[in-house]
Amino acid sequence: MHIFNSCDASITLFIKGLTRCIIRNINALMATLKKKTINLALQGGGSHGAFTWGVLDRLLNDERISIEGVSGTSSGAMNAAVLAYGLAKGGHEGAREALKGFWIRIGEEFSEIFKTPLDHVIGGVFNSSSQPALDAYLALTSTFSPYHLNPMDMNPLRTVVEESIDFEFLKGNLTVKLFVSATNVKTGKLRVFENKEVTIDALMASACVPSIHRAIEINGESYWDGGFSGNPPVFPLIFNCKSKDIVIVMLHPLEIKETPTSADEIKARASELSFNSAFLREMRAIAFSKELIDKDWMPSGKLESKVKNINIHLIENQALFLRYKSSSRYSTLPSLIEELYREGYACAEVWLENKFDKLGKESTVNLKELFC
Repeated sequence: MHIFNSCDASITLFIKGLTRCIIRNINALMATLKKKTINLALQGGGSHGAFTWGVLDRLLNDERISIEGVSGTSSGAMNAAVLAYGLAKGGHEGAREALKGFWIRIGEEFSEIFKTPLDHVIGGVFNSSSQPALDAYLALTSTFSPYHLNPMDMNPLRTVVEESIDFEFLKGNLTVKLFVSATNVKTGKLRVFENKEVTIDALMASACVPSIHRAIEINGESYWDGGFSGNPPVFPLIFNCKSKDIVIVMLHPLEIKETPTSADEIKARASELSFNSAFLREMRAIAFSKELIDKDWMPSGKLESKVKNINIHLIENQALFLRYKSSSRYSTLPSLIEELYREGYACAEVWLENKFDKLGKESTVNLKELFC
């Protein structure tokens, strides 16, 4: 009798262990089925890129999200490269830490550069909503070129980026497809640096505002900010990635409320249109092509099939950026960066709650209505 009792106990333990194993496998399978793979297109916008940091932090904090490719311009390129490096070093948590470290350094070190003696006495730079020294410097750039105003070609951003990303490690350990854009100064053509081509110079070229920095030389060619030709370029994600979903993180309002009338307002709006025009053209082309393909007006091949199946999504907060002056893109006050981060995180939170189930199924924006 004792032998049978022992046998029953062994069978019971075996069944319990098997049941736990089956439950674990089912949970793992369900988690896999729920996981959605996306591509990211990150706009440039100077320090407003801290909003994108908040968006990325929230997306990375969701185990249902997987990232295949990322395209970026200017500060979007910085976010893209730091994201890729962090993912290669330590997965989602590594990427979150890398992005946090990068933006904290931007806030601390650049604010220190534009501190005045009075700020050092009263600590005003960390509490004020403006930076008088920065405003004065930006005013000078309207008269003097960077070749005269900055003869030593100093760019503290290069140091921060070099100390935030190990490019040799990144080159050999990329876990996402990385695309960084810049504009060829002589031809005006878009140059997309892909994967192993992404170097410190490629990032500096992507963020090279010509009124502030000298053109970046790469292989005998001069480059300026990628925003002039693609902010950000979307086509690399369509034709080089398998995922059908492209999430665009917007930093520029698609529409303003009133016609600008002051000199500063007109200048700011002209700059916005300049940096948005290439992106708007590309989105119009995508919307128009999808419409023609859907109506069977175009022959259906591999490329047409890619475009037809692409789903476009936007994470944005137009009201937020309409509140800021154009010059705020150059401000690196820690308080501003923290505010933008929080807003980005909150926007991504709402987007995931309302749009996650649409991933893999359909676009969550009306392309024709927005861009045509």
